[in-house]
Parts: sequence; C-alpha cells; structure tokens
Amino acid sequence: MAARQTNPCELSRNYPLLDELDEASRRALLARGVVRTYARGEVLFDEGEPGKGLFLIESGSIKIYKVSETGREQILAVLRAGDSVAELPLFDRAPYPASAAALDQATVLFIPLRSFDEVLAENPSIALAIIRALARRMRALVELIADLSLRQVRQRLARFLLEEAGESREVRLSLTNEELAARLGTVRDVISRTLSSLQNDGLIQVEGRLIRLSDYDGLRQEAG
Repeated sequence: MAARQTNPCELSRNYPLLDELDEASRRALLARGVVRTYARGEVLFDEGEPGKGLFLIESGSIKIYKVSETGREQILAVLRAGDSVAELPLFDRAPYPASAAALDQATVLFIPLRSFDEVLAENPSIALAIIRALARRMRALVELIADLSLRQVRQRLARFLLEEAGESREVRLSLTNEELAARLGTVRDVISRTLSSLQNDGLIQVEGRLIRLSDYDGLRQEAG
C-alpha cells in the first residue's frame, strides 16, 4: 500500500455518500483524507481488526469477504469507484466483521476514525447518508443469502451476468473463475462447467474474459 500526495479535494470521483453534505462540509471531510493505492490482492483490513476509519473508492474495485476455518472464501460484495467501505465500525466501534482486499489496482481515500468523528460532530447529516449506505448493503446481503440458499449455481451465474452486463449485454470479467466462484458460493471447476453449459445452450458466448449475452431473454428465464 502506498500513499499519494494528491490533494484529496481534487479527486474527481463523485461519492454518493457525501451528497447529503453541503460543499464546505464535503471539502472539510475530504481534506482530512489520505489518498492510498493498493495493488491487486493487497489487504485493506482483516476481519477482527479494530476499525480504522472510512474508505472511499476513487478507482478500481474492492472485495469484501470472509474466510472459513478450512480456508474457503466467500465474497460478500464487490465495491467499485464511488462506493464507501467499512461504514459499520464508524458507529458500533466493534472490529471489522469481514475482510477487504483490492481485486485490481485501486485508489482509495482513507479518512481516519478521529477525523470522521470531528466532521460528524459538526455535520450530523452525514450519519443519515451512511445509514442509507448500510441499508443498501443490507439489501444486497439479503439477496446474497437468498441466492446461496434458494438458487442453483446456474441460476446464480445467470443472474450475475445479467446484473454485470446491464444494457450493454456483455460482461468483461475482472474476476478470475476462482474469485467468481467465491462470489457465487461454489468452486472454480463448477463455474467453468457452468459457463460451458450456458454457452453450449446458446445463452452466452465466451471470448476469453469477454462474455456476450447471446440470448438475453433466455438467460433472464434461466435466472428465474
């Protein structure tokens, strides 16, 4: 991990978390931040560590994950530019409930806990913004639980591809098959077989890390 000398207030990324703040309050918070860069695979924090502060993603992507006693990883969320990371410990002061690491090279604005407290005391409205962020995260976790408990891997993968593609109807995978397996609650070999199965059925076309949704409606039907 490396710190950059960039002025935090000059960061171009729009952080929805800060939309509740007026311009002066937003700049006051950003000015207390430190710009850090993380290489792929580098850990921001481990589960069980004391909370350090708030992380705002300027570029790249961060995975939030848990690891079982046997070493199996489950990715809980993948967060991207504009997202915030580690909001919960800002309020309950408990250790991190999961770990976070960079999925690719990432630039992050880190605001230490003490600095966040100072701004919060002057601008209580930021608490509402973080509550909303936590509510969105909770909804995503509820959906993840439903996926893991109620849907087969083929359905989960179809849903993932549809969500990632959006209107473009194609996905350029930034995750390896192993990381994708950790995201969908399975293992790498099953992901490989399921991608092949979807392609053999004419639903997708795999070109390296690029996946085209050949039969969009059929994939939606498969996703349930």
